[in-house]
Amino acid sequence: MKTYPNPNCKKIRGSYILEITCAHCGGFIARYQKVGESNLVKMYNDRIIEGCVDFSQYHGAIFCAGCGERVATRYVVKRDKKEAYRLVPSGFHKKKVR
Repeated sequence: MKTYPNPNCKKIRGSYILEITCAHCGGFIARYQKVGESNLVKMYNDRIIEGCVDFSQYHGAIFCAGCGERVATRYVVKRDKKEAYRLVPSGFHKKKVR
């Protein structure tokens, strides 16, 4: 499976890296820079390091490359006016890297 680097990615101070995988088949979805210890509900587009989807193009949702299950849906956060992906609660697993 091919991974695509995110051209919009910015280095975030004080963050740690999470590896997001599909809950159904275990396939790789994305590497994400998480800030804080709260639950992972959404992934901001500028914090995604790389993923199974080409983030330079517009996608309405993220689907697993292995099984085709929907993992996240794209939307604009009202408070921040930033693009993000709202994750399906039972559609992914996360693992801390490093």
